[in-house]
Amino acid sequence: MTFDEPQIAGRSSPGRHAAPAVDPLAVLPPTPAISRPSWIALSVSRTSVARARRFAAAVIRDHVSDPDHADSIVLVVSELVTNARRAAAEVRRWEPHDLPLRFGLLATDRWVHLYVTDPDPRPLQPNPAPANGWGLGIVDTYAAARWVGYTQVDKTVHVLVPAPGVTLTAAELKERTRDMGTHKREADCSACNGKGGSWKSHDGDRFWAPCVLCNGTGKQ
Repeated sequence: MTFDEPQIAGRSSPGRHAAPAVDPLAVLPPTPAISRPSWIALSVSRTSVARARRFAAAVIRDHVSDPDHADSIVLVVSELVTNARRAAAEVRRWEPHDLPLRFGLLATDRWVHLYVTDPDPRPLQPNPAPANGWGLGIVDTYAAARWVGYTQVDKTVHVLVPAPGVTLTAAELKERTRDMGTHKREADCSACNGKGGSWKSHDGDRFWAPCVLCNGTGKQ
């Protein structure tokens, strides 16, 4: 694409119209920035944790300038993906080419929203005694909010990490978390005792059957 040479308003070159005095694009309203989460699909292999860490570090680079804060976010990512790998492995055996996990994040200058989806619809089972001493406790150390969304076939763990020195407003928390905490406030399902279902066997195959009363959430 080529453009005419700039012209001074009120003057014209031979064979050409005079250039407009005002840039026609300048009168158009600015287009608002659209924020969309970035995500990747992951396998259950150990290399997925490292891949998720690298992916997170690349995505937050433009919004997180504090290297210590960036390291904290990557640490939270490690724990979330590790838990998701463990949950997926309990559902069934996966082939190396299978990508049952989904890790995503949305970064702004005020917060970073992390989420990990795994194919285990049962209530979240955090590692009670992690060998490294971290577990979900380290997640809650940095998170302004943590919540879990369930469907009949999977669950998604969300974490909202504020920037250093930032206190998120009630409106921000409400916007990001929506139904946060509803699963904690509800009672355990009376049919499955909060387990969300049970293991079944058919023709030698073992599979997880969600509870028909609570649809696999473990709550009622």
